[in-house]
Formats: sequence, structure tokens, C-alpha cells
Amino acid sequence: MKVRAWSLAVLLPWGAQDPSAPSPGSFAAALDQYRRGEYEAAFEGFQAILERDGAAVRPEVRLNAGLCALRLLRSRDAEELVAPLSDVAGRRADAAFVLALAARQHGERAVVAATLPDAEPMAWVMATRAMQQSEAQFRVAVRLRPDWGAAVRNLERTLLRRAEVEAARAAATPKEAKQEDAPQPEPVVEPPRRESPPEVVIPEVMQEALSASELLQLQALVRSQQREKVRGRQERSRGSAQLGGRDW
Repeated sequence: MKVRAWSLAVLLPWGAQDPSAPSPGSFAAALDQYRRGEYEAAFEGFQAILERDGAAVRPEVRLNAGLCALRLLRSRDAEELVAPLSDVAGRRADAAFVLALAARQHGERAVVAATLPDAEPMAWVMATRAMQQSEAQFRVAVRLRPDWGAAVRNLERTLLRRAEVEAARAAATPKEAKQEDAPQPEPVVEPPRRESPPEVVIPEVMQEALSASELLQLQALVRSQQREKVRGRQERSRGSAQLGGRDW
């Protein structure tokens, strides 16, 4: 399975000149751990800040924690972390960027599940919908910040990847099923346009590609989950056979 890499932005801590800001020491330590590839430790550091500051936590903490969650393949956690920023002026583009990456990760996981021998029936549908959501969120980021190169490049990659996934889905669909009137995926609607102050430009962006080992980890995780499902079905089937009077 060929998967194009995407870029992850690492956001710098807030300005030290702001006397009202919380102490950036723990944030800086977690950010340094992220840059060294110590994602588990970095995520724990960001989580500690989130728990300490609660609703007053700075957007940079949420965004970097979300990126860290993606490195750990915790797509849902990444979405929950950055979703509150979707309505924050100056951070909507950043939130859309991370949400797009999370949707892309959901899509890649669904593609792996769809290609397994005991694939879930809806795996290809889920893969297609996730790619559509990723594309929509990247479009939001590009619309809000047209000069953001990482968002533009990831939108282009997602468009290509979506076409590949749709082609793979079509090739895997039996001819008989293609002739039936199957329900179509729900259209993806971009969030409404809103007037807002000029977006805050992130002072530094570090672009990284998802490594081959991380892609293999994603594939191994999905295969492990599928094996657990198959094992559970087999155990339930054996239990039903033992309870029945006849084994036909």
C-alpha cells in the first residue's frame, strides 16, 4: 500500500514577553521532547499542562498535544484536543490543519482494514468519507491562510490520495454490487465562512514526514484489531455450537 507522507507543524511556545502567560517551562520541555521524537513523554507533558490550566490553557498546548497524539496514532484524542479551537479567531486554520491530519489518519487506517482478508463491509466507505473530510478541512486551512505552504501541499497530497483510495475501492467492488443502487457517501460540507481578524502567523513551522516505521506501526495496529475481532467471532461461534443440540 502506497501512502504519501504529510507534514506536521510544530508550534513554538507563546511569547515570553507576555507577563500574564503561565510559566512556559513545562511547555518548552514537552516541545523539546516532541522534537527529539519522544512522543509518549511529550504527550504526557502536554496533558499535565492541560490538567493544570483547564479552560485557561493556551491554544499552543492544545495544538501541539494534538500533533503529538497523531504521532501516537491517537486520532480521536487529536480531534478532541483541537476541536475547541475551531471557533477561536486566529486559530481556526491551525485547528483545521490538525483535524485534516486526523481525518487522513482515520482514512489510512480504514484503507488497511479494507484490504484485510476478513475486511469489515463498510471499511471502504469509511476510508472514502475520511479522505473527503480531510480534504474539506485542508481547504478550510488554505482558505483562511492562503500563504501557508504546508496546508497547500497537504491539500494537494490528500486530493491525490483520495483519488487513489476511490480507485482502489472501485477495483475491489464486485461487478454485481456496482450494478446495484448502493447508497452514496454523504456530501462533506465545509464549515461556513466567517469574518474574523487577520490570522496569527505561526513564528516557526517544522515540517516532518510520517516515517516508514510509523506507517508500518499503523498497519500492524489495524491488523491486530482485526485479528482480535476474528478471534472473538470464532469463540462466540464455538460457544453457540456447544449449547446447541445438533451441529449441522
